[in-house]
Amino acid sequence: MKKFLIPLLLLLSIPVFAAEGKSKLMLLEPSNWWIGMNNPSVQLMCYGENIAETVAEIDYDGVSITKQVETGNPNYLFVYLNIDKNTKPGKFKINFKRDGKKVASREFELKARKEGSAMRESFGPQDAVYLLMPDRFANGNNKNDKVKGYIETVDRSDLGARHGGDLQGIIDKVPYIEDLGCTALWITPFFDDNDQPYSYHHYSAGNYYKVDPRLGTNEDYMRLADSCRAHGIKLIIDIVPNHCGGVHWWMKDTPADDWLHTWPEYTGSNYRMTAWTDPHASKIDLEILQKGWFSNSQPDLNLSNPLLFDYLSQAYLWWIESAGVSGIRVDTYPYNDIKVASKFVKVFRDEYPNMNIVGECWVKTPLEIAYYQSGNNNKDGFESNLPSVMDFVLKDVLHAAFNEKDGWDTGMSRFYAHYAQDFAYADVNNVMNFLDNHDIDRFSVSVKRDVDKYKMGIAMLLTTRGYPQIYAGDEIMLDGIPGNYEGYRFDFPGGWKEDKRNAFTAEGRTAEENEVFDYMRTLLQYRKNNTALQTGKMVQFIPYDGIYVFSRQDAKNTVLVVFNNNEEAASVPLQRYEEIIQGRTSGKEVASGQSIDLSKPLEMPAKTAWIIELGD
Repeated sequence: MKKFLIPLLLLLSIPVFAAEGKSKLMLLEPSNWWIGMNNPSVQLMCYGENIAETVAEIDYDGVSITKQVETGNPNYLFVYLNIDKNTKPGKFKINFKRDGKKVASREFELKARKEGSAMRESFGPQDAVYLLMPDRFANGNNKNDKVKGYIETVDRSDLGARHGGDLQGIIDKVPYIEDLGCTALWITPFFDDNDQPYSYHHYSAGNYYKVDPRLGTNEDYMRLADSCRAHGIKLIIDIVPNHCGGVHWWMKDTPADDWLHTWPEYTGSNYRMTAWTDPHASKIDLEILQKGWFSNSQPDLNLSNPLLFDYLSQAYLWWIESAGVSGIRVDTYPYNDIKVASKFVKVFRDEYPNMNIVGECWVKTPLEIAYYQSGNNNKDGFESNLPSVMDFVLKDVLHAAFNEKDGWDTGMSRFYAHYAQDFAYADVNNVMNFLDNHDIDRFSVSVKRDVDKYKMGIAMLLTTRGYPQIYAGDEIMLDGIPGNYEGYRFDFPGGWKEDKRNAFTAEGRTAEENEVFDYMRTLLQYRKNNTALQTGKMVQFIPYDGIYVFSRQDAKNTVLVVFNNNEEAASVPLQRYEEIIQGRTSGKEVASGQSIDLSKPLEMPAKTAWIIELGD
């Protein structure tokens, strides 16, 4: 396996502790924990030269050491504490002794949990999620663009380099996200990553307890969480259980021989997640899927090692509890041993029973996606513990349907066939829908920047069952380059002081961008206050002649959604939809505000979606 060196900055950051005239390099993670967690046990990872030769001791009421675990690497010792529920908040010393003599000491803090922390509100069908990559959204503090000891600095001329967006930039734009109508915010990872190149995406963690200084500080992340709460936005953390970064500080001295999945020579994943649901799958295909590396710079973590399992789950619990995070997105869930991944996710559900967790399960059929949603009663007994999943198949339909003439299995019939398979889901309202995200072609590219088609996609996204995810730039039809990761991740215009225009404002947007923005904002604000579009029953009608109709309804509201996918205007008789209209004679088209006479056919322009709120 390739050897990686610990960056000098990280070596220098490991604290030195002095006791009785001796010094010892040592790192202890985490540095604090909380009283009243559902699981009273906390693991402390202790790293230092020959630390395994020591014995840890504490003297604090309500706290006891239950076990100390060595790994075969003398520089690691894992100490497990039990915290009684009646323990008082406070600080105490953890002393490390060898031959009865103290050789190192570290202060540890127990904090009181905030009231209601365990039962905090999470995101769900009622929400619209805004997704952004910090490096590509907004640069709020250009002083951290270059940090001593970190390889990459800002070069906006290179799509694969860092561009300088940061947490302060996001904080500055939280009011913008609120005004757009989004009520949850998912930002991609923000942990320390001193890799080269492509460190900008931060899916290669180098330190799980530290914000990358080019993005900001730990305190900045806490301020972001506070700002989100103040604006009614639920913050979602991106969890990556499959791999770490090749420059993670432990890669020079791994904690245990089985900390990572290793091979005689580099072996990448086959990326064929279908193997998990294939009743005929071979053992070797499953092994390469779950143990092959995502890339040669992203070592594959072995969560079957119980020490790593506890370490990594605790690291994310630390951020969730510290910042008051309201939701979780799990990256590359099926690249892990899914039975272990299920147990990993259950850790968070046990601590936060209301927490919604959406998993990235990038498979190609609704049946496969549904397999990964919790409560699905799978034939093989598998339970994912993921309340929510991402509808990658709907994304594929969206990118194709509006470019096609309607036929038995093309155009709008694609939507009909897709939704007809919703029987597979345990909870179809808790499915995440999206036009695009940071890993796929921009929807703007797929429809060749046709505004009418683009608005039809927005209409589908914001009215169908499940809940929408908006990727930063979708609201202005941001362009991209197809088939290229960096081509999906353009900077948001106006996020940098030197930008020629500011698309965060109406004045800085083009007429085309304002048309798209206003349309999306109108529908998002409407959806936010309309329970029928959040959790209402969906009834769809078989498409004919390029016309596709479905409704969303509950006890409060009935919404009729009509698509004309034709290249010419169409007259749409309404008698066929009487079971939904039920004698009503009037309605209002939500986006335009115009009154609709339901007693006669709808005269719809070409390539148009109408969202009609039915009158009393």
